[in-house]
Amino acid sequence: MELNVLHPMLLTCWQCADRVREDLLATIRPGSPAQWAFRAGTDSWSIAQVLDHLLRAEIGSSKMARKLIRGDYSTWRPPAGATLYTVELDRYPFGVLDAPQVLVPDPFRHRDELERELVLAHTRFQAELAGFRGEDPETLCSPDPATGEWFTLGGWVKLQAWHEAHHISQIRRIMAAPEFPRDLRSPTTGSFG
Repeated sequence: MELNVLHPMLLTCWQCADRVREDLLATIRPGSPAQWAFRAGTDSWSIAQVLDHLLRAEIGSSKMARKLIRGDYSTWRPPAGATLYTVELDRYPFGVLDAPQVLVPDPFRHRDELERELVLAHTRFQAELAGFRGEDPETLCSPDPATGEWFTLGGWVKLQAWHEAHHISQIRRIMAAPEFPRDLRSPTTGSFG
């Protein structure tokens, strides 16, 4: 899909989300099946589970964009004193949170399937955003069902990007664990050597 069909404000947000997605894919691509499934403990997630969580989150963000654009929240307004996250969102706004039930990952998903679904979800999200034909996407806002915080349409895109960046850091911590399986493949080429 051509990026120039996005409203300029949404285009800037989408480019941020795209850069983070490229970083995510570059981070996970060298991994072996043992690394994909490794969990540091019973209360921690594997890389596969982090990816499944991110897939579910992007599907949710895409659905929220669709609802905002079609007007489902047109009469909703943030309560007095509420924080409204906009296109200016420049970091993940939350600390460590328990994942809402709808974002809790499956115990294990196959890598090829998850990577394919991540690409499809990202493409759908961009297509949803391309449906915006108004003057200012910042006039559309809704609360996050999980936290109650408010986000504009651009803020939802930025939240998706920063949430993914937050979990890239988690994946890197998993990979840095002393007990993380070391692979025979080169980390830069993915080839055996």
